[in-house]
Amino acid sequence: MEAGARFGTSQLFLADSRLVLGVLNHLRYQALNRAFGTSREQANVLTAVALMGAADGAYEATRRITRMRPHVSGTDAALGAIALRDASLSVAGPSVRAIPGFGTLVAFAILGGFAAPALRQTAHKVRAAEQRVRAAEARVRRERIRRYAAAREG
Repeated sequence: MEAGARFGTSQLFLADSRLVLGVLNHLRYQALNRAFGTSREQANVLTAVALMGAADGAYEATRRITRMRPHVSGTDAALGAIALRDASLSVAGPSVRAIPGFGTLVAFAILGGFAAPALRQTAHKVRAAEQRVRAAEARVRRERIRRYAAAREG
Protein backbone atom coordinates (compact mmCIF):
# COMPACT_ATOMS: atom_id res chain seq x y z
CA MET A 1 0.00 0.00 0.00
CA GLU A 2 1.30 3.43 -0.87
CA ALA A 3 2.22 5.84 1.88
CA GLY A 4 -0.29 8.42 0.62
CA ALA A 5 -3.19 5.97 0.20
CA ARG A 6 -5.99 6.14 2.74
CA PHE A 7 -7.11 3.17 4.79
CA GLY A 8 -10.81 3.26 3.88
CA THR A 9 -13.91 1.29 4.70
CA SER A 10 -13.30 -1.41 2.11
CA GLN A 11 -9.79 -2.10 3.41
CA LEU A 12 -11.09 -2.15 6.98
CA PHE A 13 -13.81 -4.62 5.99
CA LEU A 14 -11.27 -6.89 4.30
CA ALA A 15 -8.95 -6.71 7.31
CA ASP A 16 -11.80 -7.47 9.72
CA SER A 17 -13.13 -10.33 7.62
CA ARG A 18 -9.64 -11.85 7.44
CA LEU A 19 -9.37 -11.61 11.22
CA VAL A 20 -12.77 -13.26 11.70
CA LEU A 21 -11.93 -16.06 9.25
CA GLY A 22 -8.59 -16.56 10.99
CA VAL A 23 -10.31 -16.83 14.39
CA LEU A 24 -12.90 -19.26 13.01
CA ASN A 25 -10.15 -21.37 11.43
CA HIS A 26 -8.28 -21.45 14.73
CA LEU A 27 -11.46 -22.48 16.57
CA ARG A 28 -11.97 -25.26 13.99
CA TYR A 29 -8.44 -26.53 14.68
CA GLN A 30 -9.06 -26.46 18.43
CA ALA A 31 -12.41 -28.24 18.15
CA LEU A 32 -10.99 -30.98 15.95
CA ASN A 33 -7.99 -31.37 18.23
CA ARG A 34 -10.18 -31.71 21.32
CA ALA A 35 -12.73 -34.02 19.71
CA PHE A 36 -10.43 -36.27 17.67
CA GLY A 37 -6.88 -35.44 18.76
CA THR A 38 -5.82 -34.37 15.28
CA SER A 39 -2.92 -32.11 14.40
CA ARG A 40 -3.22 -28.97 12.29
CA GLU A 41 -1.97 -30.91 9.26
CA GLN A 42 -4.72 -33.53 9.61
CA ALA A 43 -7.51 -31.04 10.32
CA ASN A 44 -8.25 -30.19 6.68
CA VAL A 45 -8.64 -33.84 5.68
CA LEU A 46 -10.84 -34.55 8.70
CA THR A 47 -12.96 -31.47 7.92
CA ALA A 48 -13.47 -32.67 4.34
CA VAL A 49 -14.47 -36.15 5.53
CA ALA A 50 -16.88 -34.68 8.10
CA LEU A 51 -18.46 -32.38 5.51
CA MET A 52 -18.91 -35.27 3.08
CA GLY A 53 -20.52 -37.36 5.82
CA ALA A 54 -22.83 -34.51 6.78
CA ALA A 55 -23.77 -33.91 3.15
CA ASP A 56 -24.57 -37.59 2.69
CA GLY A 57 -26.68 -37.61 5.86
CA ALA A 58 -28.55 -34.49 4.76
CA TYR A 59 -29.16 -36.02 1.33
CA GLU A 60 -30.53 -39.25 2.82
CA ALA A 61 -32.76 -37.38 5.28
CA THR A 62 -34.11 -35.16 2.51
CA ARG A 63 -34.80 -38.17 0.32
CA ARG A 64 -36.68 -39.93 3.14
CA ILE A 65 -38.72 -36.83 3.97
CA THR A 66 -39.72 -36.16 0.37
CA ARG A 67 -40.81 -39.79 -0.07
CA MET A 68 -43.25 -39.53 2.84
CA ARG A 69 -46.58 -38.10 1.78
CA PRO A 70 -49.28 -37.25 4.30
CA HIS A 71 -52.27 -39.50 3.73
CA VAL A 72 -54.88 -37.00 4.90
CA SER A 73 -57.63 -36.23 2.45
CA GLY A 74 -59.19 -32.80 2.15
CA THR A 75 -62.38 -34.10 3.75
CA ASP A 76 -60.50 -35.42 6.77
CA ALA A 77 -58.64 -32.13 7.18
CA ALA A 78 -61.90 -30.17 7.01
CA LEU A 79 -63.55 -32.45 9.58
CA GLY A 80 -60.54 -32.07 11.87
CA ALA A 81 -60.68 -28.28 11.57
CA ILE A 82 -64.39 -28.24 12.35
CA ALA A 83 -63.87 -30.53 15.35
CA LEU A 84 -61.05 -28.32 16.67
CA ARG A 85 -63.21 -25.20 16.25
CA ASP A 86 -66.20 -26.74 18.00
CA ALA A 87 -64.05 -28.09 20.82
CA SER A 88 -62.45 -24.70 21.41
CA LEU A 89 -65.81 -22.91 21.32
CA SER A 90 -67.40 -25.40 23.71
CA VAL A 91 -64.59 -24.84 26.22
CA ALA A 92 -65.17 -21.07 26.11
CA GLY A 93 -68.96 -21.26 26.54
CA PRO A 94 -72.09 -20.80 24.44
CA SER A 95 -72.04 -16.99 24.17
CA VAL A 96 -68.67 -16.82 22.36
CA ARG A 97 -70.13 -18.19 19.11
CA ALA A 98 -71.42 -14.66 18.43
CA ILE A 99 -67.90 -13.16 18.56
CA PRO A 100 -66.36 -13.12 15.05
CA GLY A 101 -62.89 -14.67 14.79
CA PHE A 102 -62.94 -16.09 18.30
CA GLY A 103 -62.43 -19.68 17.10
CA THR A 104 -59.36 -18.67 15.14
CA LEU A 105 -57.97 -16.82 18.14
CA VAL A 106 -58.47 -19.81 20.41
CA ALA A 107 -56.92 -22.18 17.82
CA PHE A 108 -53.84 -19.97 17.63
CA ALA A 109 -53.69 -19.85 21.43
CA ILE A 110 -53.83 -23.65 21.66
CA LEU A 111 -51.12 -24.08 19.01
CA GLY A 112 -49.06 -21.37 20.70
CA GLY A 113 -49.33 -23.23 24.00
CA PHE A 114 -47.87 -26.31 22.35
CA ALA A 115 -45.12 -24.32 20.65
CA ALA A 116 -44.18 -22.09 23.62
CA PRO A 117 -41.67 -24.45 25.31
CA ALA A 118 -39.81 -25.04 22.06
CA LEU A 119 -39.81 -21.32 21.29
CA ARG A 120 -38.53 -20.52 24.79
CA GLN A 121 -35.72 -23.05 24.42
CA THR A 122 -34.83 -21.70 20.98
CA ALA A 123 -34.78 -18.13 22.29
CA HIS A 124 -32.47 -19.20 25.13
CA LYS A 125 -30.10 -20.87 22.66
CA VAL A 126 -30.15 -17.79 20.44
CA ARG A 127 -29.31 -15.54 23.41
CA ALA A 128 -26.43 -17.81 24.42
CA ALA A 129 -25.11 -17.86 20.86
CA GLU A 130 -25.40 -14.08 20.67
CA GLN A 131 -23.39 -13.72 23.86
CA ARG A 132 -20.70 -16.02 22.48
CA VAL A 133 -20.59 -14.04 19.23
CA ARG A 134 -20.39 -10.73 21.12
CA ALA A 135 -17.50 -12.07 23.22
CA ALA A 136 -15.67 -13.26 20.10
CA GLU A 137 -16.36 -9.92 18.43
CA ALA A 138 -14.89 -8.08 21.42
CA ARG A 139 -11.78 -10.28 21.26
CA VAL A 140 -11.43 -9.65 17.52
CA ARG A 141 -11.96 -5.90 18.03
CA ARG A 142 -9.28 -5.76 20.75
CA GLU A 143 -6.87 -7.66 18.51
CA ARG A 144 -7.65 -5.37 15.57
CA ILE A 145 -7.07 -2.26 17.69
CA ARG A 146 -3.82 -3.73 18.98
CA ARG A 147 -2.62 -4.39 15.42
CA TYR A 148 -3.63 -0.91 14.24
CA ALA A 149 -1.83 0.66 17.17
CA ALA A 150 1.28 -1.45 16.45
CA ALA A 151 1.14 -0.48 12.75
CA ARG A 152 0.75 3.20 13.64
CA GLU A 153 3.71 3.08 16.01
CA GLY A 154 5.84 1.02 13.64
